[in-house]
Amino acid sequence: MNVGRIIGTAVVGFLFLLFVALDLVLFGVLALNSVMVTVLPLLGLLAGGALGALVGKRRAAG
Repeated sequence: MNVGRIIGTAVVGFLFLLFVALDLVLFGVLALNSVMVTVLPLLGLLAGGALGALVGKRRAAG
């Protein structure tokens, strides 16, 4: 399992959903003090790490 791939995809997932949360705030869909502004980047971090782990397993097996 490549730890660098997991960390890299986790950072990309975090940044992606951070920008999504910021866009939702700027367009007025979410309030700035909403808990979703904090939850979305954390979900991106977890989902990116899980995706990186899955890709690392697939690559190691093949």
